[in-house]
Amino acid sequence: MTIRSIDMQVLIQKVNDVGKIQNIQQQESASRQQENINQINQQTTTNTNTVNQPLRSESSLIHEKQKKEKKSKKKAQKKGDIEITKNNKNNIESVNDKAQNGSKIDIII
Repeated sequence: MTIRSIDMQVLIQKVNDVGKIQNIQQQESASRQQENINQINQQTTTNTNTVNQPLRSESSLIHEKQKKEKKSKKKAQKKGDIEITKNNKNNIESVNDKAQNGSKIDIII
């Protein structure tokens, strides 16, 4: 199978056309990739600069937990104060008992 001269002239023109088409396709794919990169960069910058607002239920749960923690701290402080006062009373009573036993000296002449 040989190529005729007329066919060769047609093929040479088609090769140039095919080369142009492939070049255009490559440029289009490169431009699409660049657009995708730009969109991703914009999304990342907006995501890093924005703060998501919590849902109402989440914010109310947070406030409820904070209130419970404050109440438990207050109760713990009150219990601690009561225990401290009980311990102080016990210590004072024991000191008084010890002081009463040996504090009086009877002198008989």
